[in-house]
Order: sequence, then structure tokens, then C-alpha cells
Amino acid sequence: MKKVLILIFIIAIGVFAYIYITNKNEEIPILETAKEKVTIDNYYVYGSHFDLEGRFNIEDANFEDIVLTLYNGEFKDIKIDYDQDVTNITFNINKEEINNGFNLEDLERGTYYLFIKAIYAPEEDDEENKEVYYALDNQTEYDEVTYYTLHENNNKIEINSNNDYPTMMFNVTEKKDNEEVYDITIDPGHGGMDSGAVVGDVSEEELTMQIAEATKKALEEEGFTVKLTRTDGEYTENEIMEEYNEHGRAVIPQEVKSKYAISLHFNSNSYESVRGLEIYTANNINYDLANSLVENITNDTGIETSTNRLYRVNPGVYTHNFTESEVENALAGYEEKDYVPYNVTTNSNYLYMIRETGGILTGAYVDDSNEEEVGVNPYYNSNIGVETYLLELGYLTNPDELDLITSNIDNYAKAIAQSFSENIQK
Repeated sequence: MKKVLILIFIIAIGVFAYIYITNKNEEIPILETAKEKVTIDNYYVYGSHFDLEGRFNIEDANFEDIVLTLYNGEFKDIKIDYDQDVTNITFNINKEEINNGFNLEDLERGTYYLFIKAIYAPEEDDEENKEVYYALDNQTEYDEVTYYTLHENNNKIEINSNNDYPTMMFNVTEKKDNEEVYDITIDPGHGGMDSGAVVGDVSEEELTMQIAEATKKALEEEGFTVKLTRTDGEYTENEIMEEYNEHGRAVIPQEVKSKYAISLHFNSNSYESVRGLEIYTANNINYDLANSLVENITNDTGIETSTNRLYRVNPGVYTHNFTESEVENALAGYEEKDYVPYNVTTNSNYLYMIRETGGILTGAYVDDSNEEEVGVNPYYNSNIGVETYLLELGYLTNPDELDLITSNIDNYAKAIAQSFSENIQK
């Protein structure tokens, strides 16, 4: 027995030694960095895309290019947009579109250190380019944030600066099973005391639920995980579904770490002739997914795009931020109600389901100023935004369109799921 125990002990020592040596051999070589550091003034994630904005002063301005590079023993270079004023550089990944930076779904598990790399032409007698690396000094209020990838990738990405350089980094690990995370949140508009538009025996509240359930099933068949903000029968006609606070409809997408959200609605108008599909989005985005939703929904259901031109950016696609006059009216309304004014600006999306789910990217503003009267969005100041679309799927007050809508529930669901499958990298 003693010999067996000694043998087990020797084997255990050998295993530990092998693991130690293997890990030592796999350590990432230390990268030599410049004494100057890059100041990061802002960084964020919208949908599944990461961006950051920064500035630094470079000693030698005769570089050929500057890139953001992710280092884990090897280099993954990311093109950036930058402006140069002699030796002063300002930069970001994509300043035009908040949902079109670096796709975090591309990262495999491991630790990646972020640097700015300045690339110079080879010096005399050298064949390779000279490269200078600058560490990223995070000067934002967001010391550490966590992003959860789509279900099929099943990763958890911690973004922080807890390393020896120090510089910003991505630490990519496997998501634990006990973390409640969903790829997409679907909000069936209205519910409870709020039935929405009602035409005859058809209510918007019930119709959005039918499409939400069908869409959830279709998306799950495409491999996505889906959370509903409410379920059928959850709220009675005497109950109010909260917009804010814990489990409020504008809070749930952030609570469950969704990357995307869709809020389903139907329009109404005093004129029966008004008709058509309208899809509302955040500002300054890549509109590929919105355009795809319009194309697939119109093709699969036969509905036409709306003739409404107000806030239209593409056929069927609309972006509505507060205008100056709408800001003034909102502030006047708060004064009449004796509310503390929120920080409403023209950077704020007019539709609360888009605005409040997107955090700082969409101008969310429902803080605790009027907690008792309105509630609180605990994610109003988040730099991780849920990419949200509000779908007005047609006009219930148009008799022909009402018939078309009620006979195409599954086709709406199929079209929405197809757009996400075609446009979202899994």
C-alpha cells in the first residue's frame, strides 16, 4: 500500500510539473512599449461592436500608419480612423456608425492586450518596418465592463486594465451556465391596462404577443436565445407593466445582457387610407439590419413601406431623435408635472425603448431624478448599449392592411428571424 501511495505522489508531482512547464512555455512575451501613453476618453459597445476614442502625442510623426492592435503573443491589427495635427493624434475605430466598430464575436478565448501601434518605414540596413507600441490609459469612468457574446460562442469578455503594462485588455473566458444571458430581447408592445390600438375585436396588445411568440420560436430555430419582456396573460387588464425599475420593459434587455432587442407595435390613424411598415432605429448606425428587416418583411407578408416621410432615412426605415422644439416641449411638460428636468438633448432618441436600452449611445436620461413618479433606468449611463429596433408592423386602422396583418403572423416571424440570421455573426 505504501508503495502505491508513493507512486501516486510521484505521478502527481510529474503532472503538476508538466502543467507548470507548459504554462511557463505558453507565457506571452513582454512587449516593449513607449514611455508615452495613449489617453482613452471614451469606449463603448453597441450591439456586438466595440469602439474607443483617444488621443496621444507622438514623438516621431513620420509614420506610415497607425493601428489598434490586440496582442496575445501574436498581433491582430484593427484599422482606425485618425486625425493628425503635427505630433498630436486623435482616433477611433468608426466614428460614423456606433454599431460598426470591432466585432467582439470575432475573439477566441484568451487574454488580449490593446495597444496603439505606429508603423514606420524600415530604417537603413533593416528589411522590416519599425513598430512602436503605446499602452492605452483608460481615463473614462468605466474601469471595467463585461460583454457576453452570442449563445453559440458562449463567451464572457471582461474589458479592463488589470495587467502589468498597464493597458486596456480583453479577457475572454467561457460563460458559466448559471449566468442568465440572452442574445435577443423581444418586447411585445403594450400589455395590462395598456391595450394599445383597438380595432373591432383586434387589440394591439394581443397581436404583438402573437407575433412575439412566433418570432421567438423562429429565432430559436436559427440558434438564438430569446427573452420576452412579458408573457401571454402575465398582466391583467387592471395591472400596469412598468417601463423602468427592476424588470421594467426598457430595463430587461440590459438585465439579461442582450446584444439586440426588438419592440413590436402596430400603428393607427384617423384616416383609414394611411398604411405601411415603419422600422425605427437609433441614430448614427449602420442600417444593414434595418434595411434587411424592411426587405424581408415586405417580401414575405406583402405589406408595403409607409408613405410617411417624417424622420425617414431609407424606405421603411426611420430615425427620430428629439428636435430642439421637442426638447423644449419635454422640459415644459416636466415643469407642469413638477418633475425634476431630465437631461434631454437632441442626442436622445425620441422612442424610450430605443433610447433607454442604448445607454450613453442613444442619449438615455431616466436617472433617479423622478424616482417615485417615473422610476429609474439603472442602465441609463451604461457604455454597453443594446442595439434596439422598434417595428411598427402596419396600420390596424386600414381595413386591407388589418386583414393582411392578421393572416401573416408566421410570415412576419419568419422574415424577422431571417434578417437576424443573415446579418448577425454567430
